[in-house]
Amino acid sequence: MASAHRWTGRRSALLAAALVLLSGCADGRQATSAEARRPPASTRSATAPSPSAPPSTPAPAAPSPTPSPASALATASPVRGLAPVPASGAEPRVRFPANPPAVGAGANALVGPVPDAVWARMVGYSWTPGCPVGRPSLRYVTVNFWGFDGRRSRGAVVVDASIAGRTAQALSRLYALQFRIRQMRVMDSSWGHNPRGPGADDYAAMSADNTSAFNCRYVGGQESRKVWSGHAYGRAVDVNDFENPYVDDAGRVYPDTFFLHRRGPAAGVFSSGRALAVRAFTDLGFTWGGGWSAPDYQHFEVPR
Repeated sequence: MASAHRWTGRRSALLAAALVLLSGCADGRQATSAEARRPPASTRSATAPSPSAPPSTPAPAAPSPTPSPASALATASPVRGLAPVPASGAEPRVRFPANPPAVGAGANALVGPVPDAVWARMVGYSWTPGCPVGRPSLRYVTVNFWGFDGRRSRGAVVVDASIAGRTAQALSRLYALQFRIRQMRVMDSSWGHNPRGPGADDYAAMSADNTSAFNCRYVGGQESRKVWSGHAYGRAVDVNDFENPYVDDAGRVYPDTFFLHRRGPAAGVFSSGRALAVRAFTDLGFTWGGGWSAPDYQHFEVPR
């Protein structure tokens, strides 16, 4: 009986051990199944991290695409100003005129009717009865430019409606090239009367290195012939008269001879027909007077 009891006890112990073993295997299978159903760590909510888990760090942001050189040039626009242009061997009477500040970004060229206040200053000066065009045919172009003082400034010209759009484009191209312009003021009563015929005083404007367009006057230096200039039709623009002088048929130079034989690249100078600043106009259909036998380096015109 003692050995029967011992066998019964041994069998009970073996059965208990087997049950424990089987229970452990079942728990292992359940744990494996639960892990399989658990979402990966990268998709779990971060609102309740394990107390022992280290704090998570944000994933590095994807690098921004590098812009192409063309797009960089298209979007980059210097706004902090440029260096002032150093003094040359000859200067207009005012080196850095007090120009109005630029408006808006870039060149911001705008075309519209001639405002009443502007027209009132033009009548009796740059426009008089008998002029070949009248106010309805003219347009007021305002645009930002880079001054000789290095600042972004704003100017205006009056041109014929038929060339207003391309004038705005050409001046915008000069802005993009950072081409310097001394000042850009409408020809009106502020310049006084032309001493040699009708129109506002273009000789005073040239001496001041003013960029301008419409002025109902005769061809400069040839007033006795009484031939209307392209400016009288609003189809011509003069840019930086001092840096780009005019030579009349008699060989007289206006307003100064200093830059006549200094046609290399320099601030405000139209150096050659291949220069980008010249092509800003000629690519749009303007003719450049710098190629004439009696050169007029400041002059761009769309022939009628």
